[in-house]
Amino acid sequence: MSIASVTLADVEIAVLAVTAEAVGLPEVTLDDNLLELGVDSLVATRIVAVLRTRFGADIPLLNVFEYPELREFAVSVLDTIHDASQV
Repeated sequence: MSIASVTLADVEIAVLAVTAEAVGLPEVTLDDNLLELGVDSLVATRIVAVLRTRFGADIPLLNVFEYPELREFAVSVLDTIHDASQV
């Protein structure tokens, strides 16, 4: 799958799985807040690193803190992926 064809659903699934694993929960929802889940800069770095590898886009670490609700974070990740595909 090319990064240009990545959908919001693809990103949401990845964000939920990566976040749940990073915080040690069986599952999280799109309504969950990363900061309320206990995500600090170290955990955020792990989440972003996995997503960068999975999607091949340079997702800013700051997005975790600017968009802490998982739904918003997923949209920010998708925007970054699509921006990267335009280059």
